[in-house]
Amino acid sequence: MEEIKVFLADDHKMLRESLVILLSQKENIQIVGEAGDGQEAYRKITELKPDIAVLDISIPRLNGLDLAVRLKNELPEVRTVILTMHKTEEYVTKALCSGVRGYVLKDNALEELIECIETVSKGKMFLSQDVTGFVVDGFLSGLRDTGLQAEGISTREREILQLLAEGKSNKDISEELNLSIKTVETHRANIMRKLSLRNLADLVLYAVRNHIIEP
Repeated sequence: MEEIKVFLADDHKMLRESLVILLSQKENIQIVGEAGDGQEAYRKITELKPDIAVLDISIPRLNGLDLAVRLKNELPEVRTVILTMHKTEEYVTKALCSGVRGYVLKDNALEELIECIETVSKGKMFLSQDVTGFVVDGFLSGLRDTGLQAEGISTREREILQLLAEGKSNKDISEELNLSIKTVETHRANIMRKLSLRNLADLVLYAVRNHIIEP
């Protein structure tokens, strides 16, 4: 039986610990790492190269959907699974557009997560039973335009947008992303221009409305 290497990213420590216990009961699943935020998850996933990365949408410092896009572009061999409380068509569609291979609701995690991981590891898709009903029609009817491409901003700009909305200063972001302050300022100006935002309050409101951060 081939072992499946799994990485967990969720900012709720108790949930992560419970999932580790749950998944470790399966002989074919190995937990190779975990993280409480998106930046930490990205660094560790890049180093550990798991088969499956299980990501919460609302993790801080780089949300799960933007992290999934980055992994799809940079580490396509790592398959991503979203584990979330959100069950709306909008969230699921954005996840699928981000390259996610599995979508499991936290309500059903104990029943479905192991099945999801095993299914995705075989190259197949897995959607939680509670969301499959409305997903297929919406996804196939042209909703592929939602997400990064429709907004016209890059993955790096989305990353900086999230950090700004979380209250980080230009200096904080430059240190966190290993960029010069001038580069951060340029990205910030481009974000404001592309999204027609007048000030930081507009930026935060945009981030909340588009589920980049949670209020």
